Amino acid sequence: MAAETTSCFTFLKEGLLLPTQNPKLFTPVLLLLAVTTFLTSTVQVLFMQPFTDDMFSHLVEFKNTDFSSYEYPALLEAIKQDAVIVIPELIIALALGFVVQILALFAAFTTYSGDRYSLAELVREISKGSALKGPSITAAVATALGLAWIAVLVALLSVMTTRGHPVVLSVQGLVFALAFLGFLCFAVVAVVSVAASVADEECSGVRALRRAWRLMTRVRRKEGLVLVLVAHLLPAVVNPAYGVAVAYAKKSMVMTLCMVAVHAFLSGAQQLFYLAAAMVYYYEAMESKEVAPCGYAKDPIRGRKCPTDDP
Repeated sequence: MAAETTSCFTFLKEGLLLPTQNPKLFTPVLLLLAVTTFLTSTVQVLFMQPFTDDMFSHLVEFKNTDFSSYEYPALLEAIKQDAVIVIPELIIALALGFVVQILALFAAFTTYSGDRYSLAELVREISKGSALKGPSITAAVATALGLAWIAVLVALLSVMTTRGHPVVLSVQGLVFALAFLGFLCFAVVAVVSVAASVADEECSGVRALRRAWRLMTRVRRKEGLVLVLVAHLLPAVVNPAYGVAVAYAKKSMVMTLCMVAVHAFLSGAQQLFYLAAAMVYYYEAMESKEVAPCGYAKDPIRGRKCPTDDP
């Protein structure tokens, strides 16, 4: 039993040690993750937070305002103005984050497969072919589904705030809790699906999501659960630094930037470990005896063979 329990965490150890096998690649990748987080967090804390707060307050007022009142058009216009500023920033931050995360997954993929690229060499190899196409499609599909899921959660939460029978409210609360847990699991499935697209250029979009879902629910369920816990518990350790930065935003610019920098570095390290662990998890799940016999497809980088059969 002890051996079985230990095996559930083996991929985490390998994911933690993977960057040490190629420091010349993972050091700049870590810096890219940290710099990206620093830039997006700085913009959010210093410039976007007031607009975000206004947007949420206007949405609350909008929900409680009669559409026939004179305040309704003014609130609607205020929400539109806030959305024009907040939504583009969110889209840019998501796109930038996905680009760096995909690069980190390629770093984990090539290093785990035995190559020792530098960052410049890896970028050159990726840009030669269509290696980015599959991960980009998968990331776009996963993002669209994730946003739709968030919309459902917001709708459920909105319904729960209305008064009703205690039994009905309890059922609504249970549905919301299950939907929220499902969203947390889906977020990890999405990352594993992008890892699948990095490892197999013919697997992208819905197919990659389906493969990741089957791996996490049928092949390596215990390891999949561990990956979900790691994905959502590690940020809880890092995010207090961001909370301090927000608290000092109106008091001390120096303190704010220092805390944002600390948060960015810790967040970059946490993301690198999580993405490396996700790639190791994908490989180990695909190479599992439960999946064999495996078919193979060419690696989008150098034509290497890697497992691709859907479980």
